Amino acid sequence: MREIQVSLITDTVEKLCIDANNHLPEDVKCAICDCRAKEDGEIAKGVLDNIIENFEIADRENVPICQDTGMACVFLEIGQDVHFV
Repeated sequence: MREIQVSLITDTVEKLCIDANNHLPEDVKCAICDCRAKEDGEIAKGVLDNIIENFEIADRENVPICQDTGMACVFLEIGQDVHFV
């Protein structure tokens, strides 16, 4: 039987949640910047500029991106004979 410390799972989920809230993936950043470059509407440009500024600040200062992040639900796939300690 394999034993896994619960604290290892807790620490890993915490790190992943913090990272997900502080840093957008590069492909998402590029998509937002591409949309901004193609946008004609002044209001939409301003909104996209704010979003870009926000994720740049979040990256630089390692703070959460201003967005509705919801509630985290974690699903684990566990093999047979695993025991959490």
